[in-house]
Amino acid sequence: MQELGADVLHNAKARLGLVLCGKFQLESLVDIGGMAAVYAARHRNGKRVAVKMLHAHFAQNQEVTRRFLREGYVANQIEHRGAMQILDDDTAEDGSPFLVMELLLGESMDKWMRRPEGYPAITDVLAIADQVLDVLGAFHARGIIHRDIKPGNLFVTTTGVIKVLDFGLARVRDLQMQGVPTASGTVLGTASYMSPEQAQGKVDSMDARTDLFSMGAVMFLALSGRVVHKGRTPMDRLMSAMQTPVEPLRTVAPDVPVPVCAVVDRALEFDKNHRYADAAEMRAAVRHAVVAMRESTQELSEGREDMNSIIRSLENITKTAQKGVDVVS
Repeated sequence: MQELGADVLHNAKARLGLVLCGKFQLESLVDIGGMAAVYAARHRNGKRVAVKMLHAHFAQNQEVTRRFLREGYVANQIEHRGAMQILDDDTAEDGSPFLVMELLLGESMDKWMRRPEGYPAITDVLAIADQVLDVLGAFHARGIIHRDIKPGNLFVTTTGVIKVLDFGLARVRDLQMQGVPTASGTVLGTASYMSPEQAQGKVDSMDARTDLFSMGAVMFLALSGRVVHKGRTPMDRLMSAMQTPVEPLRTVAPDVPVPVCAVVDRALEFDKNHRYADAAEMRAAVRHAVVAMRESTQELSEGREDMNSIIRSLENITKTAQKGVDVVS
């Protein structure tokens, strides 16, 4: 769980056992973040669900509450197995809003990378990227930009399906017309995975390629063990994101095959016009890199399309992700 003040953790634990709106009993605290806590809960009909509940001290902040509830409204616009489904929303007796979600089994990519055995294999990273880009493509087609793609928001389920979580920061095309204000110059997101245009607060310049940069940053970390933006503090990393092009992956991870480095490096171009045009193009490049890797080691006959390696990688993910219940806020 994220390190937070003792009072926040105490208050989150104090909610255990509560029955929200006469329907959802909070059984265990699964995870906690800066804005909300996630609980494993049981509906009065016996169905187990996850409840993501805004911290009580935010409940009176209308802007925070609006952004929190937006997550549900945005995520449910797309029917995709990789999109987190929000089943319901309501307000608890203490005034705190909450979202009811499907309960996931598995672990976040962030927790996977902190396992004692180390970072994922290259084929696993490519398999995850393949699925995430498919999800992003579906959202981008509807004009929805996630804006906070990072390992903590990529969830590896025990069935091998990758779920993209937390659309609370998502930017939606024609957002002003939907009554949700946005502000140019406002920086939202996670500095370590942020594109230059996002770090600079250029809201009108953000598009699908902004998410592709963040996906490239996730891949860079998973393949090299290093974040793309250096700095001791979040502000240092934000300044790096604003001003400094990312170094080529191969300079810090020389053992990563050239075709894989090429995918990551293009996604991380400082000028968004030099990145992939869309998620589909980047996904095709990921698959091409898989084929090139396998052909270079002579594990495929010439010209054979290699999606079997991705399938095998997902099977490995399924075997290693069976850690129990884990939902990321």
